[in-house]
Amino acid sequence: MGSRRYAVFGMAAPTFFAVSVIALSLMRSDYSHVYNTISELGEAGAANAQVASAVFVITGLMLAVYGYGLHIKLQRDAKRVWSGICVILYGLLDFVGSGLFPVDQGGAAATVTAGIHVTATVLGELAALAMPIAFLMDTEGLDNWAHLRRLSKTVTMLSIPLTIFLVYAITENTPGVLDSPIGIAQRMFVGLLLTWTGYTAHIIHKTS
Repeated sequence: MGSRRYAVFGMAAPTFFAVSVIALSLMRSDYSHVYNTISELGEAGAANAQVASAVFVITGLMLAVYGYGLHIKLQRDAKRVWSGICVILYGLLDFVGSGLFPVDQGGAAATVTAGIHVTATVLGELAALAMPIAFLMDTEGLDNWAHLRRLSKTVTMLSIPLTIFLVYAITENTPGVLDSPIGIAQRMFVGLLLTWTGYTAHIIHKTS
């Protein structure tokens, strides 16, 4: 499979995920994009939990396939590359992990399954933060990647305040007791990094 075919998965994953999240949220009258996390769409006991789980898993697998293609694309004999591996980890941990191990009702993490969910999500989002940074390291000295290097620098800078906002929202949020804008914080964070993924895939598909 060539770089263009791998890139298709990277372009499709963000759009598929965004459309699916919107569709799933419309099926729940009590769901808020501001105060509820994306994970709560697939929480234990939710009416459409299995559908949400499938969305998470499919998205994660598409990201992992693209990550493998990106790894192959950037491989050089004299340099070990990491950005593709970060994309793979992001897909498998943050999405597949979320799909296979749902959070408890109300976004709580009282069970072992929900604990695994939270751990996988945190590790996956750390991998996501590393994606543009690793890309900058992987493409250092390569003029043909200048456009995506500029994008990666911008995304890295934007991710800093968004990470701070997300951490604040998480620490201030107590499910069922005190709501914080965790939903919008998560969407801004995930949206930024999925945009990076989708756009890099688009450029690779276009230029390969």
